[in-house]
Amino acid sequence: MTELPSFAMRVSDVFASSVFLTEKLGFTLTEHKPDEDIAYLLDSDGDTLLLAGPAAQENLAVYLAAQHSIARPGESIGFNGGDLEARQADLLSKGINDLQITQNRIGDRILAVKMFDNYTFHYTVPATHAFDDILSMYAHLSAELDGALTGLSEAEMGLALHEDSWSIRQIIHHLADCDILFAERMKVQLSSSGAVMADPHPVGNASVSTGSEYRDRPVRTSVALFRAFHEHILDIVKYVPNAGERSIDGNNGQKSTFSQMVHLIVGHTGEHLDEILEIRRKYGK
Repeated sequence: MTELPSFAMRVSDVFASSVFLTEKLGFTLTEHKPDEDIAYLLDSDGDTLLLAGPAAQENLAVYLAAQHSIARPGESIGFNGGDLEARQADLLSKGINDLQITQNRIGDRILAVKMFDNYTFHYTVPATHAFDDILSMYAHLSAELDGALTGLSEAEMGLALHEDSWSIRQIIHHLADCDILFAERMKVQLSSSGAVMADPHPVGNASVSTGSEYRDRPVRTSVALFRAFHEHILDIVKYVPNAGERSIDGNNGQKSTFSQMVHLIVGHTGEHLDEILEIRRKYGK
């Protein structure tokens, strides 16, 4: 193996998971170490991932690149979509029936596939939008957030769809975290187009969303950060010609434009705002 992977999945059975991924999803097994309860695979995007079973050591950092993330059962993992209908037909022919193609609020088409250990793989084909249109959607997010929270008491911020899902409060803190995570990339795209910049690697939603600072802390500062950062970015864009085309190159050589980053944030934030509205409907709030 020439380089260490930057992504790992905790699984209940490394061998069974490897068989599923190779036989059903076309992944390639490159190395299996039964004594260490780990396996390395190439995924459908050509990236190396690590599978780690119950007997693998707790600290997986020794197997991974310095910047890495570790997914745990129940999380969602995203991949490039390609031809969704062809992929859906192929998976159905292989006996995978728990899958569906949906379209989100900004037109992205998504094939969601339920996996082992309650993982969900999302294969996404982004919609095409003019930069001014996607920027207008971004500009409207703060008002949408305010509307989604209007009239809720601090106690009601603790409401959730299910016992094991995030509360409204945790969702808001997560959205603020995402702005922090991608802030530097957006600023570098606008100020130093063409720069090479390593991809951000979040530590994983499960490990940060369950602490008291997410579960119990009021949302006031996270809402203020969200609103201020979006206003800040929109102010900068006014002074940057061809802002949507400004870009950075990842350490894997893949170019990421400012327009693509705005698209990502609009789609992701919209999904969580819809989740908040669904929670409110459930409780009649």
